[in-house]
Amino acid sequence: MLVHHFGSRDQLITAALAHARRQLLDIARTQLTAHDPHDLRSLVAALRSIVTDPINRPYFRLFDEVNALAQTQPERFPDFGHASVYDWLPQLTQLLAPTSTDDTDARARATLALAVIRGLMLDRNATHEQARIDAAFAVFDAL
Repeated sequence: MLVHHFGSRDQLITAALAHARRQLLDIARTQLTAHDPHDLRSLVAALRSIVTDPINRPYFRLFDEVNALAQTQPERFPDFGHASVYDWLPQLTQLLAPTSTDDTDARARATLALAVIRGLMLDRNATHEQARIDAAFAVFDAL
């Protein structure tokens, strides 16, 4: 019945993923507001808190899996990778704008924050070596 409503299994999955992405973004916006990050270091710390929050972990695990599938099956998950960056980038850029030299600088810093979080999150999911990931965050925080 659901597949009939959505047209195909893949369209059903795409709709469910879009819904999950909207839910996570709503939660993350609230959490980011509570953290009130104002520079690159505080933004990475806030994002780390969001990514490791037990409420959010199932979303990030799901999106990690789908991102891997999207790399090998782009026709099943069109624009998933693009959306996984650009769903976040405008808000992160806006948060960093007051302490950046200009919009280009704010966007570059937001891109770096997102890349650090995504890279370490992927590494942690692949290896489960939390102590090593914690050490990497400590190095970043000390920069």
